[in-house]
Amino acid sequence: MTNALSGKKIGQSARGGADHAWFTSYLLSNISGGIISPLIPLFVVLYLHSNVEYVGIVSALSSAASVPALIFWGNLSDKLKKRKIFVVIGFVGSFLSLLLIIVSKTLGMYILTLVIFQFVAVASTPVATLLILESTVEKKWPNVMSTFNIFSYIGLIAGLSVGLVLMSVYANISYSLLPYLYLVAAFIYLAAGISAIFLLPEPVKKLQRNTGAMANIFSLRTTEKIRYFPNYVIHIISSRKNNGTSKLAQRTKIYIFYTGFLMFAFQLFFVPFPVFMIDKLKGTQDEIFIMYLLNDFASAIAFIFSGRLLNSIGIAKTLSIALFSRVGILFSAMILAIFFGSLSFSLYLGIAIYAVMGLFWSFISISWSTSISKLALPENRGKAIGYYNSFLGIGQIISGVAAGLLALYFGYGVTFALAAITVLSGAALLIRFQYRMKDIITNSQTKRVGSV
Repeated sequence: MTNALSGKKIGQSARGGADHAWFTSYLLSNISGGIISPLIPLFVVLYLHSNVEYVGIVSALSSAASVPALIFWGNLSDKLKKRKIFVVIGFVGSFLSLLLIIVSKTLGMYILTLVIFQFVAVASTPVATLLILESTVEKKWPNVMSTFNIFSYIGLIAGLSVGLVLMSVYANISYSLLPYLYLVAAFIYLAAGISAIFLLPEPVKKLQRNTGAMANIFSLRTTEKIRYFPNYVIHIISSRKNNGTSKLAQRTKIYIFYTGFLMFAFQLFFVPFPVFMIDKLKGTQDEIFIMYLLNDFASAIAFIFSGRLLNSIGIAKTLSIALFSRVGILFSAMILAIFFGSLSFSLYLGIAIYAVMGLFWSFISISWSTSISKLALPENRGKAIGYYNSFLGIGQIISGVAAGLLALYFGYGVTFALAAITVLSGAALLIRFQYRMKDIITNSQTKRVGSV
């Protein structure tokens, strides 16, 4: 559709950019994601009266659904050369699938609901960044994608705030409110889908994933929890053979393995810790929401200046600080679980520990993404990022089950100690390798830190 006066397509600015009013749709979807992000441990433990083992199983199974879904929706989008329809499918499908929460009275039905939700929800994930790249001139990609990331963080934090307010206002309803929080999120997803229908134009230009300029764009995960997969994934592992694409360099494979191993280690803490807060420290639903809110807020604040720190002191030093700081925090969680769990202020210590963990994720994520992009061969950067995202997901899925079983049979203190030792081991290996590859990363580094 063309403006008769300017001759430009509707939605295109005079500077060759695009009208990004459709960011509102993703803002709404992230509000829904924020509302439901703390609900798995709350729903499983408080509403279904189950334990930490099943929190891990539910997290793992719902997360696992996203892996084939990303491949399916991404490849289908590329095959059909369409973007908008997949955003609408993702948002409206999320609305419809979350309505099943009304009949989710058993653990099996709850898992089925989350698996269906996760499968349809990620339909919007592989196309989100493509929409930006296909509707914006190349020189503006980093700035526009940074704005998109900020919108996403605002949505997550706003959603957690909405959940906290609802929990506080309807505190007298107790645990029976939890299904209705899913319903609130469902209707916000519906609003996101409707807004996408009216606000989101189908890009005229189409980019081929993993080739050309796309091979030089790296993906940044701004959240750690795979079950609410970030909306910024560009590269996926294709279900078809990539003709003409060379094998990954050995150095790239090693780095990807280390990042997947570290993500496995992180989740040994993240999966059982909310249950520990509920089960041992007697945290309320409000306090769990506050804990998640502070974690995401800390990560959002760090994201603002993480790129500048990387450019100032380098990737290796930034990554060392972030990873070894997390080791210290994990040992603090172990000490809290073993020695200070009965103290009156232990709950507040737990909230602080979870919040500070979020502070370092932006530094880690940007460091990893940048390093993978630099270590990969120019012709298969997209493939490398696809495997990187997948290995992070695999690490989280495996760890979901392992963390639940460890906490159930060995206790929270032992689980957090194992998390700390595993992160320490992985960090030592990765940092050593990072310094060995420093010349390669530094010599090829461009000022793209902070983009997606």
